[in-house]
Amino acid sequence: MKHILASSIIAFALIFSGCSSVGSSVSHNSGRPDGSISDDMNYFRSLADFLENVPGVSVQGQGNNAYITIRGISSFNTTNEPLYVIDGHAVGNSYIEANRIVTPNDIDYVRVLKGPDAAIYGVRGANGVIEIVTRKV
Repeated sequence: MKHILASSIIAFALIFSGCSSVGSSVSHNSGRPDGSISDDMNYFRSLADFLENVPGVSVQGQGNNAYITIRGISSFNTTNEPLYVIDGHAVGNSYIEANRIVTPNDIDYVRVLKGPDAAIYGVRGANGVIEIVTRKV
């Protein structure tokens, strides 16, 4: 009897060990670039919520008062803030401006570029680049 009970418990555990968790707000879909963060469940309420999930990105504060820096990047400008690019258009180094332009529900994914990857944006990308791609309707 103990053998049957133990076998049943093991079988049950094996069946459910392969299940993925439901409700995870951060997804890494194969249709998006490597290292990008998306929110298919619409849990994020600001751009900072996306960026908090990116390794190497420091988010201090909340809402429009957030200050974003990318670890390992030194400033050539007067600020340490990264360049924000929305749908291929550089909007500057202001988190407040980028957060004002795009709402979290419109964001398809966010990708952070550092080092040589950010070089395509020249000196403006010296502190890193945060690429924001919106959903296409």
